[in-house]
Amino acid sequence: MKIRNIVRGLALVGATAALLPIGSAMAGGPGFDGIQVNAGTTGTLSGCAAGAVCVPLVTGEGFLQQEVTLAGQTYIQTIIIDPLIANAGAATDVSGLAFSDMTFIQMSGANNGIKAMQRLRDDPTILDPTDTSGNLFDSTTQLLIGSWAIADEPAGTANLQITQDFRDNSNTGTAIGATGATMTADDFVNTFSLDVNLDTSGEQIGKRMDMLQDVGMSDPTATVVGDDFQRFVIRQRSGDLLTGTGSIELGAPSAGTGTGGSVDWTAGDDVLVTWLGQRVNLGGTGSAVFGFQSVDNLSDTAEPISTFSTSTAAFTTATPFEWDATFGAEPVL
Repeated sequence: MKIRNIVRGLALVGATAALLPIGSAMAGGPGFDGIQVNAGTTGTLSGCAAGAVCVPLVTGEGFLQQEVTLAGQTYIQTIIIDPLIANAGAATDVSGLAFSDMTFIQMSGANNGIKAMQRLRDDPTILDPTDTSGNLFDSTTQLLIGSWAIADEPAGTANLQITQDFRDNSNTGTAIGATGATMTADDFVNTFSLDVNLDTSGEQIGKRMDMLQDVGMSDPTATVVGDDFQRFVIRQRSGDLLTGTGSIELGAPSAGTGTGGSVDWTAGDDVLVTWLGQRVNLGGTGSAVFGFQSVDNLSDTAEPISTFSTSTAAFTTATPFEWDATFGAEPVL
């Protein structure tokens, strides 16, 4: 998979936000909708968020800056895309492009802050709708600084949200990380999400991180493809995104390293859980499975706990592993 030369804008959101203090007024800003690449043009942008009035200030190929008025408030909106995007057909929304970066800065009153979204996408089906490879790179970053920027978002929305999805599926057409389907070939999937909450001074007060990596280890050219498969999961919760008390107790390992034990936490702590499962088809002799898990409360001085099994990776009462719903759905091999 080849990513086009569009990463030049990756630092735009962070660099802009660093210059802006966080506001406190409650007034919902405009949304990220309504901007399009005009039909029959190269990189020419137009449009306006729903319910707003927009006056273009600066335009160019791949660039639009305009004044946006909504509910008596004024914003400066800046949109950047690949200036070489040629659109011979109907108008195309920027959300479907390989690269787009959009920011709002509130200009009226003292309500400083920023509302920004950046998208990066490399999807073979955009150029070839018949492509069944399942390959994909998709990354979205959303930044909401200032209460006006987050006011219209659903309850629990974090100030910073990053999601990434990468798939290299070796022509199987199966998006393992997204569907949980059985891995059937020499495939790789990685999904990542990060939510961060900030206080009024810009300091981090909460984090929620999820990462999943799937690796198919079978030979995709074999007449009968095996089910050799590995799944790796990391989940972390901290600060105001760890809202309750809980504990995880791991049993003694059946082999390898680890001593088992328990980890407790209270609301506001920083807890990290890691799990790894692997299955290898041994042919006529059956299947070999192993699992590993560790848990660490990073807010205390105690050592992390861990355990290992050479017979299972599942979370049942008969295994050394344990899961808590605080960290989402339990992994499945």
